[in-house]
Amino acid sequence: MKPAVMITQIMQVDPQEFVDQGIKVILSDLDNTLVPWNQKQRLDQRLLDWNQKLKAHDIELVIVSNNNEQRVLLAVQGLAVKVVARALKPLPFAMKRYLRSNHVSTNEVVMVGDQLLTDVLAGNLAGIRTILVKPLVPTDSKKTRINRLIERPLMWINSRLYPQLKWRKHLHE
Repeated sequence: MKPAVMITQIMQVDPQEFVDQGIKVILSDLDNTLVPWNQKQRLDQRLLDWNQKLKAHDIELVIVSNNNEQRVLLAVQGLAVKVVARALKPLPFAMKRYLRSNHVSTNEVVMVGDQLLTDVLAGNLAGIRTILVKPLVPTDSKKTRINRLIERPLMWINSRLYPQLKWRKHLHE
């Protein structure tokens, strides 16, 4: 259960880096990846600006979340993106269905998320390159805390098996 890349914060990646790798679609988790999981206020301007830059580079941002559609739409209100809610990650079926219905090949997409057991595993099972990011806030919902306990030893194993897999700021490091 290894990500292709580990990026400290996805919004610091310049869209041209994705273009250089042939990426046309970014499937992204929502909570603690793009917005703090406990966020109740409006969207961060950095996310709005980053999404505009993605669009200017013809890259589509798609939110893939295990949350219900109402929760996701409320969290991304004002952000022009497609949403795949109730994705049932780590199962890959919702992501595969989205790619198939939108005629996107797996080499044109990345999956971004803050959890190994849901986001990275789902992307890997779907045959998609994965990017693990650090959570935006240090706290987690109750259901995510269990995953974090399981992830710690997996991250340690990854660091031993793949010493080149380090946290970085850009895809091209």
